[in-house]
Amino acid sequence: MRVEEVVGDFVALKRKGPRYLGLCPFHNEKTPSFNVSPNLGIFKCFGCGKAGDSITFLQEHEHLSYVEAIRWLAKRYQIELPEEEQTPEQALEQSERESLAVAQQWAMNWSIEQLWNTDEGKRIGLSYFHERGFTDATIKAFQLGYVPEQGNAFAIAAQANGFNPEILEKAGWIKRREDGTAWDFFAGRVTFPVFGLSGQPIAFGARTLKSDKKLPKYFNSPESVLYVKSRSLYGIYHAKKSIVEQQLCYLVEGYTDVISLHQAGITNVVASSGTSLTEDQVRLIKRYAPTVCILYDGDAAGMKASLRGIDLVLKEGLNVKVVTFPEGEDPDSFAKSHSSSEVNDHLTRSAQDFLVFKAGLLTQDVGDDPLKKAAAIHDIVESIALVPDQVLRSLYIQQCARLLTVNEQALISEMNKVLRRQYRKQVGGEQPVPEEVIPEAIAPPQPVIEDLGTTPQEANMLRMLVAYGHKRVMVPLESEDGGEAEEEEASLAELMFELLALDDIMFDDPLFRAIYLDYRHTSNMGEAVDTARYVQHEQEEWRQLAIGMLTEKHTLSPNWKERHKIHVKHESDQLYDALQEAVDILKERRVDVMVRDRQEQLKTADDESMMILLAEIKALNEVKWKLAKRTGRVVVG
Repeated sequence: MRVEEVVGDFVALKRKGPRYLGLCPFHNEKTPSFNVSPNLGIFKCFGCGKAGDSITFLQEHEHLSYVEAIRWLAKRYQIELPEEEQTPEQALEQSERESLAVAQQWAMNWSIEQLWNTDEGKRIGLSYFHERGFTDATIKAFQLGYVPEQGNAFAIAAQANGFNPEILEKAGWIKRREDGTAWDFFAGRVTFPVFGLSGQPIAFGARTLKSDKKLPKYFNSPESVLYVKSRSLYGIYHAKKSIVEQQLCYLVEGYTDVISLHQAGITNVVASSGTSLTEDQVRLIKRYAPTVCILYDGDAAGMKASLRGIDLVLKEGLNVKVVTFPEGEDPDSFAKSHSSSEVNDHLTRSAQDFLVFKAGLLTQDVGDDPLKKAAAIHDIVESIALVPDQVLRSLYIQQCARLLTVNEQALISEMNKVLRRQYRKQVGGEQPVPEEVIPEAIAPPQPVIEDLGTTPQEANMLRMLVAYGHKRVMVPLESEDGGEAEEEEASLAELMFELLALDDIMFDDPLFRAIYLDYRHTSNMGEAVDTARYVQHEQEEWRQLAIGMLTEKHTLSPNWKERHKIHVKHESDQLYDALQEAVDILKERRVDVMVRDRQEQLKTADDESMMILLAEIKALNEVKWKLAKRTGRVVVG
């Protein structure tokens, strides 16, 4: 079970030295601060502080219980878990999420069975998919299915297999009449499973095959604890790997658009499932790629209505491209009527920057009407103002000025108005936008520096213990006869215990002390101690502290060695020296604290006590001078 594989199912990760980096899935960020350490089996976000192992990640991201996370991992790695057969009563007591997941999986398998292995399914459902140009391989890849037109075939089969009607109704597969009898909501329709990031079916779209215009073309699953429409994208499970590889995501409107493009070899494509694009959907795309290319059909009215989606993408700091198709065509029909190379060529050649697209779309009916042109320019500037990058905004303003033959300064002034309006809306009221100017005569306020005592030094010592305590180091021994010094092997933990015991040093911080004593006790009992003991500890406080200590925010660039031919030693290369230095610095800080304590006591001491305190301060300062020689610290006073 590799943490980078588990997290990589949900987050686009890039290797950086011994770790991986990505955009945090737990908070909105533009610069990656989410770290994954394969060696330690942990993740840590330096932005929001979330941290843990594979199980913690699944619990947080997928909102699973501990047991559900274990089951997810078992399924991911095809490991059979020994479980007792559940009674119907126990099955009813499962969480709603787990029950829905089981129901949706069973329903998908059942609908696939109906499509391929029943006369009605093959005659109606399979024929429809073939008429749409989908190959058998494509139909199977997207696990498309069919629900018979009998009215309650699914309800009967599902309840016969022990499924609770209440769960089936929450999953969207049945409706119940007043007398409690069930009927199939998707009867006579082909089904399109919507998969979550992990490949689990979480919802369905079901298309009618009748030409009756009174019937809605699509029925969709209701929202549930398993499925939130505004946070889901159709096709994301099939597309995420390709999106990461190409650093580009194509965005379309419907299920068939996604499937047809996949069949044409364009696999980095997802759909907003016929709804307006949401912020959560944009952020989901942002985890995998920096660029979104929106594919529109030839309907100008529809394109104008969809421009809000572009503004959402811009606001999140993504690059936006747009591709249009000939009038009467959409991504689905175009992919069917052209070869794979022609589709790919069209997407590459026709992609245009959003600004060019929007400017052309809004000004095509303006003519010589100055009011209409002004309104179009205002609309375009509103979009540019959403771009968070100031340099990119300036470039867009220059390009817009050329496209619309407008004075650039006029556009800058208009954009500044928009930015000021955005600021006031954000903070409330009519406060002016703050100017970042400090009068020369006034010095900035100095920050109050908190006295942390020896906490940083204790934290460093504990980090070394947890990270390297099990490592073996060579300890030099002084020769009794003055000859050549010998060496003795010991673990870093054993050496630390001895060095701290020599001066009877114990950690002041209660949490540090508890972990240190636990490590020492366990080690003294002859048990092997490694990082997993604390990274996976049952106590959340211990676990979070260990992960935070072990995760490096920065790593040394390989350029030091590869390009500049300079070898920089890591701490792990010189553990004995690093430990000696850490102990000396801790002692030095302890002496500083003791000196300050006695200096405070001098303020209220009588003559006799004053002489004793002065003598103690002198002795402590001598110790400090000796330690300073070893640590290289400059002592003043």
